[in-house]
Amino acid sequence: MIPIRPALAALLLTAATPALAASDAPEDPTAKTLDACLNSDRGTSTAGMTDCEDTAAKDYDRRLNKAYGALVKALAAPAAEKLKLSQRAWLAFRDSERKTQSALFETLQGTMYVPMQADEVMALTRERALRLESYLRVLATGP
Repeated sequence: MIPIRPALAALLLTAATPALAASDAPEDPTAKTLDACLNSDRGTSTAGMTDCEDTAAKDYDRRLNKAYGALVKALAAPAAEKLKLSQRAWLAFRDSERKTQSALFETLQGTMYVPMQADEVMALTRERALRLESYLRVLATGP
């Protein structure tokens, strides 16, 4: 058997942690609500689809803030500071990405692009919210 160096083992564990957390992820209630909204009468118009996406974005933002607050409280000071730095960087990325999305969608014509843009905006917050929630699940499995 080939010995694995401790640094390599740590790297592999770090890389696998989000995947492990995601595999144990509970069903996403916001995604279920969004799907139901989009598949209802409300989701048959551009305005309705956009409203469904906006509602989901607000719920993901609520979840993101809840998970972030719980993580800041649960982590030791050095780790909490790293999280705060990461969150600030993510907020800057999100804001910049939204500007890019707006610039992209402004080049397109047609009402179908309105809910598509709303979905892209929502996806940014969804991904971060789910990531932070996965960190909470990882902490819950610890000693």
